[in-house]
Amino acid sequence: MKKYGFVASGGGFRSFYTAGVLVWLKQHNVPLTHLTSTSSGNNIVLDYLLWDWTQEEMPPVLTKTHRLGFTDIFDVFSNFLGLQPALIPNGSHLFTVNKNKCRRSLLLDDPQRRDLLAAHLKTTRWDIMTTNLTERKSQSFNVNDILSPIDNDTLDRFMDVFIAGITTIPYFKAVKMDDQYFLEGGYTDNTPLRSLFEDPDVDEIIAVDFTDYDYHAELDKIYKKNVLVFALNSIEMNLLFNNIQWGLPNKAILAQATVINQFLEKMGQSSIEINGKTYYHKPLHVLTPKNLESMTISLENMTAQKEYFKLGEQDIEATFDLKAMAA
Repeated sequence: MKKYGFVASGGGFRSFYTAGVLVWLKQHNVPLTHLTSTSSGNNIVLDYLLWDWTQEEMPPVLTKTHRLGFTDIFDVFSNFLGLQPALIPNGSHLFTVNKNKCRRSLLLDDPQRRDLLAAHLKTTRWDIMTTNLTERKSQSFNVNDILSPIDNDTLDRFMDVFIAGITTIPYFKAVKMDDQYFLEGGYTDNTPLRSLFEDPDVDEIIAVDFTDYDYHAELDKIYKKNVLVFALNSIEMNLLFNNIQWGLPNKAILAQATVINQFLEKMGQSSIEINGKTYYHKPLHVLTPKNLESMTISLENMTAQKEYFKLGEQDIEATFDLKAMAA
């Protein structure tokens, strides 16, 4: 059976779509041996790896977001990430993240979930993409190395990497690790493919990409709004700016991956060595949902998480032939 690599791109609220894809793949026993992620994709992958695949229908945090009872709303939206506003705002950032509270909300203080994570990491590699702002480059961290073994000390390091991988400014304060500042990977690579192309054990790659967004229509909508809704316009423009900032450069990254495959096909080779690293030809399956909203908490549609999740399930089912996958 083919072994697959999977890319969970950043996308805020859109990552419920990614969750739908991952759940469908697991329910149909598609082997995912290498996962990469950044931004909200980190949350989805962690929840996937904390999932008791034999006893639970869906990953644990995802289950809460689908149910959305009163206590679930409090847990997921109030405690999730441990957000804390500054007591005395100075204009540099809106929130800091309480690392211990964040760890609890992600269920990493639960011994049984830790055991599940350790077991799943024995058969699945996970890389988190960040942006090293000090050195102005993307930087990938291997979670398997960090969490070997899983204890309070290694989880403390993991939480630094995890939070760095989801940090956007000026919303959050940049994370400082090893005397360097880090932000989420979307600033440099929102669909981290490189380590998958370097992995000889991955046969094919499945990637979720959110760059198919109608910037023209969104600008038209914002520019034509009444000036009296200044605050709402400002929020929507800021969200659109983030989409542009992460989306447009990422189209080039995906194009480069396609070109590498095409070069190898033309040369009749299965791999190529560049600067001491070997890259392998791998069929690349990219799911590109159109015009999904990125806002983490939808104020207009409280069922959007279910709609995006269902769309992810439908798209992956329509894209893949299970018989061909098993070949």
